[in-house]
Amino acid sequence: MGYNYLGNGDIDAHHRQFPNQPGMGTEEGSTFATRGVYVTDPRLHYQAAYDQKPRPSFYSIEEGWRFYAERPYLAGLFIWTGFDYRGEATPYQWPSVTSYFGMMDLCGFPKDNVYYLRSWWSQQPTLHLLPHWNWPARQGQPINVWAYTNCDEVELFLNKKSLGRKAVPLNSHVAWQVNYAPGTLEARGYKNGRKTLTEVVRTTDQAAAIQLTPHKTALQADGEDLAVVTVAVTDRRNLTVPTANEDITFSINGPGRIIGVGNGNPTSREKDKFVETSQMVAIQEVEEAPVASLAAGVAAQAQYQSATWQPAFVQRDYKNLAPAYRHRGTFELPAEVATPRSRCSTTALAGSSTFLSMGRK
Repeated sequence: MGYNYLGNGDIDAHHRQFPNQPGMGTEEGSTFATRGVYVTDPRLHYQAAYDQKPRPSFYSIEEGWRFYAERPYLAGLFIWTGFDYRGEATPYQWPSVTSYFGMMDLCGFPKDNVYYLRSWWSQQPTLHLLPHWNWPARQGQPINVWAYTNCDEVELFLNKKSLGRKAVPLNSHVAWQVNYAPGTLEARGYKNGRKTLTEVVRTTDQAAAIQLTPHKTALQADGEDLAVVTVAVTDRRNLTVPTANEDITFSINGPGRIIGVGNGNPTSREKDKFVETSQMVAIQEVEEAPVASLAAGVAAQAQYQSATWQPAFVQRDYKNLAPAYRHRGTFELPAEVATPRSRCSTTALAGSSTFLSMGRK
């Protein structure tokens, strides 16, 4: 038996009724996190990266893993999802254009949940502190500080003053409330009473430089090789500035070329594929109509006119979804690209939905 999301039913009751049936979590998690952001701000479409219960019928990553780990009759769980992805922007819609579910963002940079899972799903020694320590507007105010680790105990220091040593609960994390003061936040991890790991987070200065780090330093001259370059904004001490938000432009000299760029920001609508020029044409008045089946979704054009249309994605009952949905909208092509062939009406299937795009000029 596969279970999707703990809040949707009583897994223990099902096991009591069918004690010999094997089971696993086939989809759990769906927590929201914006990498490197630790205050939820609906105006900016930010979700704090602390692992929190996203909604009543869903559980946090930690809550989900603890539930499955504590029940020997459950084989384990699959988490939705490994990476952020295009579409299904949740919990925010436009201008967000990607999901917030991933353990990694679109660039493959890890969110903090990665270190929770690594601490309990691997033997790799792990000690990770969150959040960053740049909070100039919150001087003296309490900040939630978490440590993910597979050490037995963690002691936290702020500017060399101990804030306490805590035992790490099984499959969980340790936390402190720390009144903010700029400087150095240090965690020391202990295993069997012996200090084994140290993690340090420092307050940085203002942005002063751009640091480029390729994943390899030489390329084959065959046109097929590539290097992935990580771009960081650093201060004068060469520390990455976690709150930097500068626009960075790229160019290259020599025979190579840039094939893609990205920042992992779920609200970014900049180009991932590196092309010199592009134009966006907005689709207006997007509407949807439920259809009885996928076959009905590709029926004759006349049925589109008689459908019951409503604003798309707004009034759906997600507990009683139709088998498929038909979508339509309009767009205006810029005059310089409009031709007599600009008028279009196309139908395509994507997953379990049917999409109709209608263009007009």
